[in-house]
Amino acid sequence: MTDTPAPRVFRSVDEVYGDTFDDEEVEAALNESLSPRSLNQLLFDLVAETGLPPGSTVLDVGARDGRYSFELSRRFGFTVRGVEPVRRNLDNAARDLAAFAADDPEAAARVRIDEGVAEKLTDPSGSVDLIWCRDVLVHVEDLETVFGEFRRVLKPGGRALVFQMTATDWLTPAEAAFMWPPAGIHATSLDPQRIEAAITGSGLTIAQCIQLHGETRERAEEDGLNKTSEQLLWVSRLLRNRAAFEERFGTIAYEYLLTDSLWGVYQMIGKLNPRIYVLSA
Repeated sequence: MTDTPAPRVFRSVDEVYGDTFDDEEVEAALNESLSPRSLNQLLFDLVAETGLPPGSTVLDVGARDGRYSFELSRRFGFTVRGVEPVRRNLDNAARDLAAFAADDPEAAARVRIDEGVAEKLTDPSGSVDLIWCRDVLVHVEDLETVFGEFRRVLKPGGRALVFQMTATDWLTPAEAAFMWPPAGIHATSLDPQRIEAAITGSGLTIAQCIQLHGETRERAEEDGLNKTSEQLLWVSRLLRNRAAFEERFGTIAYEYLLTDSLWGVYQMIGKLNPRIYVLSA
């Protein structure tokens, strides 16, 4: 699948509804799984492929409530520092870290979550073995500074694992202007050419770029989680009942929820294309 839509050809009614294909055969083919991968498993497999030993130093940039910091410590024995700018997330991380400590005190002792931003890391230069950055840099406009900081704090040969949403040519400028501002998303930070220029300009090397399209969303649907199906339903309800939702939750919440729900749907219809970048210092 390419990001650029193919030229459209006008078809006659007979071509469309004639004997072009067998309906049952096509339906059967579409109901066959393409064996989509799980996002979490794919990311953790990529971490495992680095071969980093227990005790390695990991920086979780945009740690949110710390869930991935906890898992990196638990699975791999890493020492993990998370940085997160949102106070609510920091409070949740502190609460969840206490619960994690009660369940697995050894792993929890290797984790700390600090207030901080990707553009100004406090880690010493050349001190980090691995950076984990999952789905947060769309909220950062100055990617050049971010990747420069990644390059600075990584040890020689260190790796960064960046999960980043990108927009395709199927997403129109009007849709971007409608969707991104209410969610604090910078349109330029979804541009894959701009992202990759910022990466290479920092001195980092792109060792792998895995384009996922709707794959991990398919996996969630096939596993019965039905998150994207649910989001599609929410989009319809939000659009049909805006006044009631705005009155109940406020305009900020309404506009964010609409963007967040479209976020999943747009991946499955080709307007958004999540990518995993494996970077080397």
